[in-house]
Amino acid sequence: MSATAGKHLVVSLHDLHPGSRKAIAAQREALAAWGVSRRSLLVVPQFHHGPKADEPDFAATVRAWAGEGDEVVLHGFFHDRQGRKDALGSLFWTRLYTNREAEFLDLTGPETVARLAAGSALFAEAGFPVPVGFIAPAWLMGPEVVPVLRAAGFRHTTTLREFLSLQRGESVPSQSLCWSTRAAWRRTVSVLWNRHLFSRSQGNSLLRISLHPDDLLHVTIRKQIERVVKTALDRGFEPVTYADYASLPG
Repeated sequence: MSATAGKHLVVSLHDLHPGSRKAIAAQREALAAWGVSRRSLLVVPQFHHGPKADEPDFAATVRAWAGEGDEVVLHGFFHDRQGRKDALGSLFWTRLYTNREAEFLDLTGPETVARLAAGSALFAEAGFPVPVGFIAPAWLMGPEVVPVLRAAGFRHTTTLREFLSLQRGESVPSQSLCWSTRAAWRRTVSVLWNRHLFSRSQGNSLLRISLHPDDLLHVTIRKQIERVVKTALDRGFEPVTYADYASLPG
């Protein structure tokens, strides 16, 4: 796709829900100060079966942010696996890589359709823009998901390693920088890994940075994210949303 002719930076803010609103607001402020004024907001309709995204004050905040240029992306529905059994072969993904949050890893086609429809309906009730993008929790999707997304009219999704233009059937290699903060050893490894990944990603046409609500609370990680963002901007990467990127001429 001709989008690869330019250099684009997408910063996505994951796991936006009523309980994470303040943390995400702080991230938006920091990113704006660093030069990123457009972000993709990954909104969870009912995070861990808690308060829904149509809660009035929260919904008003998201609508305001969308009005300022941010994209609202559907990010799972519950963002957990409550009520589902973990197959032996998937334990790495469901218990180690994630903390039982791989919601879309093994859904059937009909289950996928139902979750997407429920999420889109809740977004409509909240007055959010119609989402053109869907990103699965932890980027983990079973084989049923992409065909269902395409049939439902979604225009883009991502895996950890690539951006997928659903209607064009095209992909752009781009492994996202992301950080794991659940334990000290994870934070240390994340900083080392992202230093390496950023050094080999600067030749990409698409640079992706994925933030989770508490990432900027850790000083070393915050400093690395600020350094990566500012370096990318200095080297000519243009901040866009995933929807912006999907709309570039093909």
